[in-house]
Amino acid sequence: MTFLDRLRASFAASLRAPEGVAPPAALLWTDSEGQWLPLLPQLRAVFPELLTLAYEKNQPYDLSLRLGPAIWLRCVVDRALPEVILPEGRIPILYLPRVNRQDLRAAGDCPARLLPLVELQFRGRIWHQVSGRDWSVPAFLVSEDGLGLEIAHDRRTEEAMLRVLEKLVEVDLDSLRGRRLDADDFDKLSVSDPVRDLLRWMSNAEVFEASNRGNRWETFRNVCRTQFNFDPDKESVTAAGTALALGKGAWDTIWRRFCEAPQLYPGIGKLLSEPTATAGQGLLSFDASRNPRANEEEEKDLRNQMEAIGSMAPTAAAERIQRLEERHCARREWVWAAMGQVLLRLAKLARMTQSPVGGESFQAAIAAYVDSGWQCDRLAMDALGQFKSEADRRVLGRAIRAVYLPWLEESAALSGVAAETAFGRTQGRG
Repeated sequence: MTFLDRLRASFAASLRAPEGVAPPAALLWTDSEGQWLPLLPQLRAVFPELLTLAYEKNQPYDLSLRLGPAIWLRCVVDRALPEVILPEGRIPILYLPRVNRQDLRAAGDCPARLLPLVELQFRGRIWHQVSGRDWSVPAFLVSEDGLGLEIAHDRRTEEAMLRVLEKLVEVDLDSLRGRRLDADDFDKLSVSDPVRDLLRWMSNAEVFEASNRGNRWETFRNVCRTQFNFDPDKESVTAAGTALALGKGAWDTIWRRFCEAPQLYPGIGKLLSEPTATAGQGLLSFDASRNPRANEEEEKDLRNQMEAIGSMAPTAAAERIQRLEERHCARREWVWAAMGQVLLRLAKLARMTQSPVGGESFQAAIAAYVDSGWQCDRLAMDALGQFKSEADRRVLGRAIRAVYLPWLEESAALSGVAAETAFGRTQGRG
């Protein structure tokens, strides 16, 4: 059974009348602390007979929400308002948030706004525990007449439980049985993907906090404290950046998640580039992959080396490209890499251009190009297509030209010789 199924069963038990006794006029549900208020939207959808007492000062009645003052509730119960039609065969349930049952019992001292409801205690029933106490949320969750869950008895757990009450309604109860639930268990119901939420906060704290206020922020904060040993209320985004860069404990898992889809968290690269965030990265000389500034320095050096290659002889250019590939190949796995990604194609191009296309005959030259020569053209085009930056494209273009153009010229010359030879042989036969 679901949470709402158990609630329906409990209401039905309270309304059950002995044979020969008239059914109660209404079920009164007092909730002095307003603990059940977060569930109202879901309860209204499931219980069309649910009516709510206006619980804020000067709150007007709202027919669409079936909410109004005590005199309006009394009129609905007595079927005196034609515009309010209760479902056939359903006894109205009057939810009275922030009302203490003792107020209704002490008629002489009852607040004036509640007086129209006092008489309904006798014609109706009050939803309460076997002990006579009102049903609080914690009591309903642990009672065998409610959900029958085993829950830790501490303040933090109760606060977490109330924060996720809306989520709890959607959860399969069987997944919560067989263990003692505490604050962490309830917080996880609200923050289904804490790593993602932490990365979103680090990427843009202002936007994240604006959309996660109140209970949602408290839940997020508690999960961060218990799972990541980090308190976003007391520690800054910059401190989170430093922890991510250091990657100790749970933060290593967060780093791997970031690397899976860095485009989803564009602000993190900027965060880790800040000197204050990377101040602790002197400890990271063994793992520069987490430091975007280290990658930028490598990129700058690579760009300079590429620019120098443009003026080199073909053989020297090919050798330099191979050495650069050996030095930068590890950066291909870095989340920050840019030009380093192109080196693989460029190094392969440098190797392949050492063997120009040609042959003893024109047919042999064609076969050589079909076999492998075409790859040089493809590698050159693919490498040039990697950049949106015109400056990088120019630098790379000169490096490609240094090894590719001589290959083209020599291949063309060899193919031309083969063509002339073939043509001469044809003329001789003629």
